[in-house]
Amino acid sequence: MHGNLFTIYQILPKIPSLRQYATIMKTMKIMIGTGFTVMFCCLLLVAGSISEAWAKAPIRVTFIAPTPPSSAPFWNDYVAFMNVAAKDLGIELTVAESNNRFEEADNVKKALHAQRKPDYLIHIYQASISISELELADKAGVKTIIVNTSVVDQDRDSVGFPREKFPHWIGHIYPDDREAGKLLMDLLIKKARDMGLHGDDNTIHAIGLGGNRLATSSIHREEGMKKSLENHADVELKRYVLARWDKSTSYNKTRKLLALYPETKIVWTVNDHTAMGALHAMEETGIKAGKDVLVGGIDWSQDGIEAMRNGCMVASVGGHFMEGAWALIMILDYQNGHDFADPNPTLRSHMTVIDAKDINAYASVLDRKNWKRIDFTSLSKTYNPNLTEYDFSPNAILKQLEQ
Repeated sequence: MHGNLFTIYQILPKIPSLRQYATIMKTMKIMIGTGFTVMFCCLLLVAGSISEAWAKAPIRVTFIAPTPPSSAPFWNDYVAFMNVAAKDLGIELTVAESNNRFEEADNVKKALHAQRKPDYLIHIYQASISISELELADKAGVKTIIVNTSVVDQDRDSVGFPREKFPHWIGHIYPDDREAGKLLMDLLIKKARDMGLHGDDNTIHAIGLGGNRLATSSIHREEGMKKSLENHADVELKRYVLARWDKSTSYNKTRKLLALYPETKIVWTVNDHTAMGALHAMEETGIKAGKDVLVGGIDWSQDGIEAMRNGCMVASVGGHFMEGAWALIMILDYQNGHDFADPNPTLRSHMTVIDAKDINAYASVLDRKNWKRIDFTSLSKTYNPNLTEYDFSPNAILKQLEQ
């Protein structure tokens, strides 16, 4: 989708009752390919008023980033991918950066109290804090989509599910972090067995580096990791500690843990950033990562991919950095009468585990230069009224980029 067609797609989301133009749009695609731009203009004149369509403002969306993207590789990719999608979909996206959970809450308040409020607000779920945010959004009349994180168990009775207790909370999309934690540990164990890394006691010894006790992503990834261990009697988790998603904390804790448990052969980490700290600790202590000890992470970060190419890191689970873009598609469809709540307003984004042998296959998806080639409208029900369910997966993007 480029050239004239790209320009047209930028205009179309602003046209009132866009779903009425679905048939016309299909015809447009054919005509543009053969240069019939005059016929396109005629069709628009028949469908409705061009001047009215041009005058209508684009959908305004504010995303509250939980941490400055420049300081967090995952959120950097998340926001970058989201920006490309917003441009393609004709959505006016504003990103508000936060340094901590309290600043994140302040940014939500600022957005909702602004003179020019957004039409939609996207943010993560923060324990306790997000309940008041949903209340504020309801009062302000701003529709909300929560991304990336699930609701913590202790808040579920109070917050409910989308469209239950808070009518303006219209949707929720987040990855299956339990599955991610399990996928990573399963692969690390398989690799360790293949390499014969059992100790003298015929056991594979592992340590785990988690995030914190507030984020459901950290909690659920830990649960998934431990679920994997239930299926592998020859693997023992020597210690699991929290590294606060921080590279330097991970470095310090890894040095101490490897000194305490020199028989360690697997280091499971809650994300790639944490894995980088563990790899740094191994390098300084003379341990050969990828040979003596196997390290894996979650996020598909650029650092993580490079570490896999170099043979230092064994695997990374990811793909969920795309879900901000999926939330924008959901908003576009909701705005134009294609409610994503059918069948459920809660969606799961897909995560995939890759190792060194998979990097070339996913290289096009991981290369930012290729993102502008993605046709996000092809995943939207607004532009594809016959679409019955979303395919929000890394493979859906991979197929596009391979064409």
